[in-house]
Amino acid sequence: MKFILLAALASSPNVFACGSDYLDPDGDNVFFYEECLHMNRGKFTDELHQKCAEYSKKQMTKHNMI
Repeated sequence: MKFILLAALASSPNVFACGSDYLDPDGDNVFFYEECLHMNRGKFTDELHQKCAEYSKKQMTKHNMI
């Protein structure tokens, strides 16, 4: 049973990802925005998006990424 589940997940790389039209404010392979979403679990709103986008920008500046 576990093998079937693992095989299904492995064959579907986008099972945990957002749709293909999702634009990550951090860019590829940077996860500050997702970290913020995780820390602020709840209903996704425009306010939460703005808060997480600002958090991402601050973290990227702090780590000299932008």
